[in-house]
Amino acid sequence: MKHLVLSLTALLFTVSTLHAQSKKELTAMLDRDLELYKRYTLTLNLDSSLQFMPPKMFEVVHRDSLRESLVQSMDNELLSIQMTSFDFVSKSKIKIKKAGQYHWAVVPYTGSMRLTLKGEESFRAIVIPVLKSQFGSKNVQMENDSTMSIKLVNKEFIAFKDPALPIWSLIEDKRSGKGREAEYQKMLFETILPEEVLKAVDKK
Repeated sequence: MKHLVLSLTALLFTVSTLHAQSKKELTAMLDRDLELYKRYTLTLNLDSSLQFMPPKMFEVVHRDSLRESLVQSMDNELLSIQMTSFDFVSKSKIKIKKAGQYHWAVVPYTGSMRLTLKGEESFRAIVIPVLKSQFGSKNVQMENDSTMSIKLVNKEFIAFKDPALPIWSLIEDKRSGKGREAEYQKMLFETILPEEVLKAVDKK
């Protein structure tokens, strides 16, 4: 009996150690992937940043179509956007949790971008108030008549790790908005996030 108790104790210790190592490895992988995503975002390296998109996204929108859409949105005949800062921030260590076969975490971030409007004055007169309403007036600073600096605050990604994939997936939770765009974002978020993770996120 003594040997049985010792064996069970050793087994439990081993399992506990493996679990701790696993969490440590997951944290290291998440830190690595966040740093890479930050670098790709600041340099507008879309091909590399898209690898962190949840795989189900490409079942909704073909990868090439999504990339082309992003390119067009960042620089077109009406406006151009340049990311000027991007940082993952947290008052405490990011907590990795378990949901079914997945691990997941809430990852807060902040950033800023420079947006230049290329349209005529009438276009600028319409768009600038919309942007101030969307991001908050205090977060939109005009540099000149057509260029503004916009702060991104109170933003967060949901990161989740599929055990079958070598990297973490990242998706911003934009469901707190209003209007038709928010409804679309809610549908998209709930479609591409694994069901177990979605349930866990909604309970947080």
